[in-house]
Amino acid sequence: MAAPELAALLEALLEPDSDGIRRATARLREAFADPRAPAGLGELLGSAPRPQVRQLAAVLLRRRLLGHWRRLDPDLRQRLPTLLAEALERETEHAVVVALAQLAALVLRRGGVGSWGPLGAWVQGAARDPRRKEVSLLVLSAALEDAPPALAPHGPALAALCRGGLEPGAPPSTLAYALRALGGLAATLGDAHTELLRSLVPDILRALRTLIDADEERGADALEVLDELLAAAPGAVTFDLRPLLDLCLQVGGDSARGHALRARALATLGFLAQQRPRALLRGGLLGVLLGGLLGPLCAPPQRPDPEDEEEPGGDEGSRGGPSPRHAAAQVLNALAQGLPPERLLKELVPLLEPALRSPRAWERKGGLLGLGALGDGCGGVLRRKYLSPVLGALRGGLGDPEGLVRGAAACALRSLDECLQPEAGALALEALPGALAALGGPRSWFVLEALVESAGEGLGPLLEPLLGALLGALGPPRTELALSALHTLAGAAGPLLQPHGGRILAALSPLLQPPRDPPGRALTLQALEVLGALGGAVAGPGLLPGLELALGLAQEEDKPEGRRVLFSLAAAVAEALGEGAGPLLPPLVPLLLGALRRPPPPAASEAPDSFLLFDDDDEEGAEPMDDDVSSEEEEELIEVEVGGAYAAEVEDACEALGEIAEHSGAAFLPYLDTSLEAVMGLLAFPLADVRAAAYQALGSLCLGAGRARGHAPKEALQALMRAVREEPGAGPARGALGGLGRALGSAPPPELLPAIGCLLADVIAGKVACLQPGAEEEEEGEEQVEAAAELRELAGEGLAALAGGAGGGVAFAAALPPMLACLRGDLPQRSWAAAMLGEALSLLLRALPLAEALEEGGAVAEFLLGLPREELEPFLGELPRALGGFVGTGTLPTELEVGVVSLLRHAWGRSPELVGGALAQLPPPDAARLRHALLGPAPSATSSPPGGQ
Repeated sequence: MAAPELAALLEALLEPDSDGIRRATARLREAFADPRAPAGLGELLGSAPRPQVRQLAAVLLRRRLLGHWRRLDPDLRQRLPTLLAEALERETEHAVVVALAQLAALVLRRGGVGSWGPLGAWVQGAARDPRRKEVSLLVLSAALEDAPPALAPHGPALAALCRGGLEPGAPPSTLAYALRALGGLAATLGDAHTELLRSLVPDILRALRTLIDADEERGADALEVLDELLAAAPGAVTFDLRPLLDLCLQVGGDSARGHALRARALATLGFLAQQRPRALLRGGLLGVLLGGLLGPLCAPPQRPDPEDEEEPGGDEGSRGGPSPRHAAAQVLNALAQGLPPERLLKELVPLLEPALRSPRAWERKGGLLGLGALGDGCGGVLRRKYLSPVLGALRGGLGDPEGLVRGAAACALRSLDECLQPEAGALALEALPGALAALGGPRSWFVLEALVESAGEGLGPLLEPLLGALLGALGPPRTELALSALHTLAGAAGPLLQPHGGRILAALSPLLQPPRDPPGRALTLQALEVLGALGGAVAGPGLLPGLELALGLAQEEDKPEGRRVLFSLAAAVAEALGEGAGPLLPPLVPLLLGALRRPPPPAASEAPDSFLLFDDDDEEGAEPMDDDVSSEEEEELIEVEVGGAYAAEVEDACEALGEIAEHSGAAFLPYLDTSLEAVMGLLAFPLADVRAAAYQALGSLCLGAGRARGHAPKEALQALMRAVREEPGAGPARGALGGLGRALGSAPPPELLPAIGCLLADVIAGKVACLQPGAEEEEEGEEQVEAAAELRELAGEGLAALAGGAGGGVAFAAALPPMLACLRGDLPQRSWAAAMLGEALSLLLRALPLAEALEEGGAVAEFLLGLPREELEPFLGELPRALGGFVGTGTLPTELEVGVVSLLRHAWGRSPELVGGALAQLPPPDAARLRHALLGPAPSATSSPPGGQ
């Protein structure tokens, strides 16, 4: 279609006529099937009289090129940079310039540096013209946002162009585009051009100050350039670290400025704390940073009513973005995770103590929020060295006369709870009566929930008054708050609530009725969530009616929140009722399976600013994207299409389907094959959390199949094994390993057992994809160690599941060598290996001696000799065969061999028949060698076995 006809169709799309828009959209779809259509759009970029048509042509052409660059007509590919340069030269409308700049950036990414010649020449020329400098920097900033690495050799020239936009007196818009372009340039150049980037930092800081004073919104966005520098070339900011700190602390602490700008400046310091924490130590700047953070952390409120100003947790900006107080706490949290705890606490604790003792409530609140921010990285040191003062600060905060301080103390308690137990639980019980007496607004309920969580199963003595307060509040205006607290109580107290189940159900009964209006529906769904959290032990009689109600709500109104509540409740019902849930499966399982299917693409909007003219049903759009579409862009498209509520719903559906399959027995058999097919279809899903949930569900389906059919599906087991070995992310790998461990509780095919043992061995040895350098979700430092430890624990659970079954020894023997190697590892590895081997002692002794194990003979001997003799009593008959290879063969140090002989003599003395029979079953040379050792001289007293008893 020629350019004039395309222009007429685009004009029609801009008119307020729905029928005309539909007709024009249909004709455009037909027109874009013509390969000449992009050329027509290209002509309209500079020739259409109406600016909205020029803008729309640029947007549609960019959309067309996003996945079809290589199929574009070669002549248009060559002419497009010139067309863009000519259009930019004439354009005066800002919105059109932005669209043209984005199109130009796509041309650079797709066509490479060589295809950008005319555009590059235009940018350089325009940058020297004061009237066109702003437009040239806008185009350059768009181009550098995701520039190809081939642009790096042009770094000095590009840096000079950007520096030209930072000159004193430049208007705010020019400064903003220049700073944005420099951020993209830093990401493109990386640390290979540290010196060049370092030379720009003083000008960047000066320009940021100017821009922030002139335009706070643009200044907040422009601070991104500092993050880019820190991420790409952290060494570039080393010499200017103090000016950078001064800028961000002055802006973050200036109460006359807007919250968004202040929080953004502090967020830059948080990124600095993540990227270069030790540079703060080397430069002696930690004290400067900490002192500057105390200002926003302990600042007074800017609005008079604290209950209106903040959320219950103490973050007054959370309804409209993070507050400066919250951002300052996040910087402390980043420092706690990046610095040696002792160094940080040595400087921070003296700063927090005056705030915690201050007569001003907001300073006490800030001190408590700062204390809570330390939980992630400093929890262990706080417990060892500061336990008493920390508990004292929490006790004082929870009993403070000001509600805002009590809220902050509750936040700190939640953050520090894990590292302070059991003392934190006792403190929570101590504070609970006061919290019950103070119940009123949302903050007081937040405090109550934090105390309930911390007290956990220690709530028994206060359960009666606590339940009385919560159940008594199940009415307007506090119903929602009371239901939330009941949900928390159900998770914390668990079986303690069993005697009170009837009373709780009676109180919930008015809410567990078909709702009359949307607010009533929301409360009913919340009450159903409480029912699911209570579980079968407490809410048994109410679960089935509750599930029927949830099923009706989900069928009546197709909304994700209703389905998610239904799925959560279904899991609880399946666990409580087992095969008794069978009658509800026909309407329930189709809903679950429906949630596992990918949603259809959204319908095209009739609005003139939203065109999906290249949807999946388009002739070319139905084909796979070109290879030149980056993985980041593809992931972004995927996230937009299937992320958010849909992904969460899929995860909930996977969990519910797995629970039903595990517990419903034969009642689930009619749905097993279709469920397996649906879950297997999710194993290639682009979002990691969904894959992890699918692996867990697949393991449950295998377990259910094994229980009902007598065997687990081999294909599903193999899929789980592949995922454990090949998944690049630790999260999905954990899900797959957890699913495999669950599946092993059924009846795995015997021919898979050796391969499963080898797989678990590779997990223990760290030889799976997610633990290799360069893995997709590679973790650093402590997080990597934690991921390896979690996977090792799951592998151990899988071995334990195999241990009791037929053929379990085969898998255990395959996993034994790396397990024994862990006995020589660090303390966590040694502790885990000792615990695991102790649980599977019979399998260990049956698996010995192995050629591989003899290489770790010393570790095996030390482990066995360290066990109390009574733990070995049931296995005395196994000891000669298991340990005989260590005697008289020179495989052990002398002192360990003496210990082994002593242990075998002990076994002979305790049960001569068993040991004699075991010796008789050995090959004659081995039996003779062992008898000689056992009947020889007694071991020397100075060579007593390590751990011998």
